[in-house]
Amino acid sequence: MNLQVMDRGPGFPGNEISLIFNKFYRVEGSQPRGTGLGLSIAKGFVEAHKGTIIVENRQHGGAKFTIKIPAEIFKEDFKE
Repeated sequence: MNLQVMDRGPGFPGNEISLIFNKFYRVEGSQPRGTGLGLSIAKGFVEAHKGTIIVENRQHGGAKFTIKIPAEIFKEDFKE
């Protein structure tokens, strides 16, 4: 299963993008809201399902998160 979440915000500074999944990390200059745990928790959930989550900046602003979780579809699941 693949899932992408995109926004049109400012994106992430290039030198900080590799740090955003760290516990308690907050982008320098960001508003003092939250604990800095949200993306770390999301990564933990995805990895617990043997998946991956990556983030990249969009070309015209904003960020794009891509989540990939392996899944099997069994024919029996689609009985008529």
